[in-house]
Amino acid sequence: MAKVFRRVCAAFCQVFPMAYAFYCDPDKPWLLTHLASKYVFRNRRGRPSRKLPQADPPQAPSLPSLYEDTEEEDNNEAPPVVAPEPEQPNSINTSSGTKSSTALEAAALEAADKDNTPTPEITYMSTSSSSCSSTNEQQKTVEEDSLEKLRSIVSVGDPMKKYVEWEKIASGGFGTVYAATDTATGGEVAIKQVCLQKQLKKEQIVDELIVMRDNKHPNIVNYLDSYLVRDKLWIVMEYLDGGSLSAVVKEISMSEGMMAAVSRECLQALAFLHCHQVIHRDLKGDNILLGMDGSVKLADFGLAARITPEQSKRSSVVGTAHWMAPEYLTKEEYGPKVDIWALGITVIEMLEGEPPYFWELPHRAMQLIISKGIPELQNREKLSPALQDFLNRCLQADEDSRWSAEELLQHPFLLSAMPLSGLTTVINAANQLREASRQRKGFGMPSSSSIDGWNSEQN
Repeated sequence: MAKVFRRVCAAFCQVFPMAYAFYCDPDKPWLLTHLASKYVFRNRRGRPSRKLPQADPPQAPSLPSLYEDTEEEDNNEAPPVVAPEPEQPNSINTSSGTKSSTALEAAALEAADKDNTPTPEITYMSTSSSSCSSTNEQQKTVEEDSLEKLRSIVSVGDPMKKYVEWEKIASGGFGTVYAATDTATGGEVAIKQVCLQKQLKKEQIVDELIVMRDNKHPNIVNYLDSYLVRDKLWIVMEYLDGGSLSAVVKEISMSEGMMAAVSRECLQALAFLHCHQVIHRDLKGDNILLGMDGSVKLADFGLAARITPEQSKRSSVVGTAHWMAPEYLTKEEYGPKVDIWALGITVIEMLEGEPPYFWELPHRAMQLIISKGIPELQNREKLSPALQDFLNRCLQADEDSRWSAEELLQHPFLLSAMPLSGLTTVINAANQLREASRQRKGFGMPSSSSIDGWNSEQN
């Protein structure tokens, strides 16, 4: 009886303010609405949560009612219907990345409003976990396939027994290059040791080996052998003792006749590669090696691409920015003529010691080439009409208007080529100037990587 009395009193305390407010101010119904909403809010606050209980949490006491049997009804009332929690969405890969959690929440709210059901809670998890897992598995598969291909290409044996008198000549982020002597022939070789753990795309190193192995030419650095030694790949190549073209032109100006000779040798290599469906994609002075016997050879096929008659274009943006053709950015695809543009920039490198916009950041340099074109050459009036026309044919912004390697081999500029034996004098003069400059600056030992031009930084 006392329990019923307490409930009646509590209910009276709740209802009386509303009745009295309406009696005193019948023209202010909003006051009654306000008090009623407070009553409803208290009633809702005492009800169970809209979340589905994970255990059996203690039930909040229901509000007193005017009738005794209300307590039983409140205690037995089921929780409000909750829409089922949505399944974890998969990542949505777009150009800007994964769809944001805000977008997922907005979709859930909109669906809840349409169904007139309470808004489900959204649990945010890492939406990229399944995508990352799949990508990692694919990458692991590609790496395993690449290592399997490498094992089928490389030789078996101990290279330390075959090659002696090792001398470090260059080093970079992905490996080190040594000069060594082949015990079987007594000849000098270059051995590039590539750390496979630092090679993000191991399939590229496989492509480099295959391109070098399958494309033998007098103007391409000759691949001799390769070995897998623990976590390193050893690539054995012929050694060129004259260093890189860039190391020479930084110290000395070449005559037009010598530039014509070097350009002709490079074009012969490019014509051969393009005929065999290969794009070098990183032609520059650093990757043109010279010999004291006058040889000129293309090196570094780490970014080379193989094409087919069915797929004669590529789309990935690779290379060195200051030598890259405009179509890398202006078109979705490009073909072998990106190498011709790079050759034209290399001729400017021979003229001026560096490519256009060399002191600009790479992306800025590419933008300037597209928007403003190649800047006016220094002492252009001193250049022969044949050289100016040769550059014009190489540096056509329109890929279709640019001459091919076969066409450029017939250009009149190449008729002025000097004998390649003259390279020996040029290389020696550049080495002497470099050594004199180093001594003036107080350096003792020469930097073999800058002299010999065996660049392993980007491999």
